Parts: sequence; C-alpha cells; structure tokens
Amino acid sequence: MRKNQLQERMSKYTAPQEVKARGVYPYFREVESDQDTVVKMGGKDVLMFGSNSYLGLTNHPKLKEAAKKAVDKYGSGCAGSRFLNGTLDLHIELENKLAEFVQKDEAIVFSTGMQVNLGVLSSIVGRRDFIINDELNHASIIDGSRLSFATVRKFQHNNMESLENVL
Repeated sequence: MRKNQLQERMSKYTAPQEVKARGVYPYFREVESDQDTVVKMGGKDVLMFGSNSYLGLTNHPKLKEAAKKAVDKYGSGCAGSRFLNGTLDLHIELENKLAEFVQKDEAIVFSTGMQVNLGVLSSIVGRRDFIINDELNHASIIDGSRLSFATVRKFQHNNMESLENVL
C-alpha cells in the first residue's frame, strides 16, 4: 500500500474526532490535581471512579515523604525489571516486612494488578489443570489463564446455568 493510500484511508476514519466534538471522548483526559476521590478535570471538580488508589494512600504525607527520599537516593526508577537488574534493597525490605506481617516465610511485591494475575496464574497453574473464567473477568485474568497452558473454559457472566454447563 502506498503512503498516499494509507493517508487517504486514515483521513476517512473520523470516529475519535466525532466523539471528541461531542465532549464524551473517555481517553487521555487530563487530571489537573492530586489523585483523590475528587479530582480537577477541565477546570472542574469531578468524582474519580477510575482510580487504582484503592486504599487512598496516593496522597498520604508519609508516603509522599518516603517517595521523595527514594528519588533522592535511587533516582526516578529502577532502570530495569525486577528479574534482571531492577530489584532494589527497598523491594527486599518491603517484602521481608510484608512476610513478617502476614506470618509467612516470604512475600513478593508486584507493581501492578496485571502483573500479579499474569505472574501468579501462569506459575501456579499448568497443563494438567483447568481454569473456569467468567467471560467478563479482567483481561489480566484471561491473559494469565492463557499463559498457564491450562485448559481454559469460560461461562456467561453471572449465569449459573452456563457455569453448570461448563462444569
């Protein structure tokens, strides 16, 4: 396909511009304030229903101070994955404290829920296992299930008859 043909086809795809013009485009909306239950967007205070700050700790003064100290000591990131060169002494300290807190030998910290589901499901479930998923499970659960090489079946969301058929 020539460059001009591609540009011509792309120019015909106007759905994002149309949705933006109606003021209902849901992606890449700028947050102009700290992360809390109410945030400022477009100069207005709005309720935040999409936050991952489940415990509301994003703005906790102790965490903000600890983050500043960590940036001073380590820079703005680990510069690598935990697996290769991104494990800091802070990670080990946190994991040891968590293990002690929950009275277990060890603990591991993942940076996102996506990584938890991919890592845990793919490591504890294998080829001889079965996973039964609600069709509306989070994508990370679906992907973790696939990575496990288990036999995966799904049932219709909240449909007990569908679940019974799968079982």
